Amino acid sequence: MVSRSNRSEEYRQVIAPFLEEWAAHGYDQWQQFRNWSVSQVLWDYGLTVPDVEEATNIDGPRDKGIDAWYYDEADVPPRLILIQAKDRQIERADFSKLKDGFLDVVLPDRPGRANQSLREKAATFRDGMPPLFRLDVYLTSSVIAQQGLQPSADGEPLYGELLQVGENAEAEASYYVRDIKFLADHLRVIHTDPISCEFHVERNSFFEFTVGRHTKTVCAALKATELARIFDRERENLFRKNPRYYLLGSARSKEIKRTLTLPQNEDFFVYNNGLTCIAQSIRETQHEQECVIEVTNFQIVNGCQTVASIWSTWTDGHPDISGVRVLAKIVENPRADAVDDQVSKDIALRSNTQNPIKAEDWKANDDRQERWKEGFHRLPEAWYYEVKRGVWATEYKTVDARSPYRIGQTAQYRKVSMKDLGQACYAFIGHPAEAQDKARDIFNDDRIYEKVFSPELTPKQLLLPYLAWQEADAKTKRRNPEYVLAEADGFSVKTQHLRFPIVNAVGSMLSTLAGRPRGYFSASESDMLIQTKEVWLPTFVDTAFDRLALKLAAESRNSGIGPRSIVRNNPWMLDSIEMATTLIHERLRMEREMGRTGEGSLTTALPFEVR
Repeated sequence: MVSRSNRSEEYRQVIAPFLEEWAAHGYDQWQQFRNWSVSQVLWDYGLTVPDVEEATNIDGPRDKGIDAWYYDEADVPPRLILIQAKDRQIERADFSKLKDGFLDVVLPDRPGRANQSLREKAATFRDGMPPLFRLDVYLTSSVIAQQGLQPSADGEPLYGELLQVGENAEAEASYYVRDIKFLADHLRVIHTDPISCEFHVERNSFFEFTVGRHTKTVCAALKATELARIFDRERENLFRKNPRYYLLGSARSKEIKRTLTLPQNEDFFVYNNGLTCIAQSIRETQHEQECVIEVTNFQIVNGCQTVASIWSTWTDGHPDISGVRVLAKIVENPRADAVDDQVSKDIALRSNTQNPIKAEDWKANDDRQERWKEGFHRLPEAWYYEVKRGVWATEYKTVDARSPYRIGQTAQYRKVSMKDLGQACYAFIGHPAEAQDKARDIFNDDRIYEKVFSPELTPKQLLLPYLAWQEADAKTKRRNPEYVLAEADGFSVKTQHLRFPIVNAVGSMLSTLAGRPRGYFSASESDMLIQTKEVWLPTFVDTAFDRLALKLAAESRNSGIGPRSIVRNNPWMLDSIEMATTLIHERLRMEREMGRTGEGSLTTALPFEVR
């Protein structure tokens, strides 16, 4: 029986050549593994040797258990990666030690001393700390992890949690293990050898085109199975000239794999954007039933996510992807092997800098959205409804073009985007937490889309929730934006997270007062509520704000959980909304008893008889 230590030694032999590269930079045996494992974990960021050295310069005395620190503020949300490399078994307590060390150096009131390099990194991060960020914590080990701490085959986190970082920030923390077996089995390495391969395509599945300074370009429908086999052999080496690598756990990759599992997965060719590739030479050989396309020094400069996702599906063995084809544009570049190859750089850069497609973009051509756009424009006070992103900044960039939507003599305009409208409406009909944190689902999930954007709705029915959101947004900002629960202990919470709960409260209060289920109001009722909004809306928002802010502060104080985390769940606000509704109901009763039900009263402003 082979022991775990013997197997660990076998894996160390696999990675020995790469450790030697770090030995050449003057690092001892332990530092070699530390630097190499850090470079593997941070592979997608394309770090150079100096970059890895900068990330690991905190390792040493008083490092708080943190051997490497890397922050990517350009990610969405920003991502902080902490790594502890070990030359022995990993223990679950190591995660706690690393997390506590991080909090010690980031929170100024925590005890403990840290070395100068770690203090500098922590201070820089603390000064610009975002209210929400990803915290990825990795333990790497030069031995095989024990049962219970071994990483899964797909490298998913061992566990995760929402971590409160002081009063004003939260981290979506994920904890990963990368032992020697996982690192060796998923070895990420770029070699410098040119990649040669051939593709077999049907005779009517390709064409050649020549343009400008390029020798030629071949566009072909490549077999997904051939791409998978090439990736299985070459891995990241296929993407040496690509600005970034693939992320198999990303939402984009999961969507690609979902498309590949459809019953008619041959349609993948139609749905996918395809690949942009470079080859030093391309040779086509015609045969009776097919053409063989031979390429040398082959590189994929756009589409690595597609190829990696195809490979992942192919290795699963289900479903059958033998009928799947992928559109590929292969540009011949005779200077692809030159050090100063600017052509490949230009193609890679320009094919990867197009604006990404967002969830709402997929609904931009929906007929109902175009119909509502025209309807918003025809309202007594015209609104610009931005169905397609970017149009306002291009086609409506002049003062004259925007003048129909201008608010008086101000520099503000009546304008709403499809995404913002969808979020406001989703909250108004009873889903505030989802509206805030799962806005993509409004456009990705057809059931939710049909509920939020039901085709029979009118622009005024949709506009009412957005007006409530505008008032809620202004209200939360007016409070600076804090609500103080108790002056004695000075406890306070940020109210910026209350915008969607307030919209939800407004929708709930109106429905309850009208004695009907949650949902939109009729077109005529919505019209009147919009006309009288100056009378009733501020009162409803103020009342909802006071009750919800009080509840939010109390929940946060008593649980120790940040306000954003509390707002992510709907039940906490039910009692507050009920109380706010009671207060409005009481005000209406007093108006009637005192005979103040004329113009300007809540009673007259509401288009229904209060139950």
